[in-house]
Amino acid sequence: MNTQKSVFNKISQIKKEESVELSEERVELARKPNSILGDISKLDNKMRSEQDKIDRAYGEYKGLQMKWVRLMEDVNSELDKLEDDLIEIKKKAEEIGVDTSSIDSYDKVMDEIIRLTKIANQSKTLYPAI
Repeated sequence: MNTQKSVFNKISQIKKEESVELSEERVELARKPNSILGDISKLDNKMRSEQDKIDRAYGEYKGLQMKWVRLMEDVNSELDKLEDDLIEIKKKAEEIGVDTSSIDSYDKVMDEIIRLTKIANQSKTLYPAI
């Protein structure tokens, strides 16, 4: 019985030594945390770089969009003044008994005012505010 116990102890000891060796080999084969951290840092830098580009583009877009809306408002305001001028011409023509269709370019000017007013009004929403 002593011999049997001794043999089992030896086998048990051999198994422990083998498992320790295998465990150490697994750790050596795995990537080190610092290596993984380096890869994470590279990914983080790539993300930040692209985010900076998007942030700059967003800021530029927002500024340009605001300028566009202001321009369309200015265009509408200017067109309103031009339409008022055209209405004044119509009133003066009626006072002296002249039909506006006989006034050179009157109808074309009115058509252009209407066309540009529609475009300016639609263009305000063409590029949405973000």
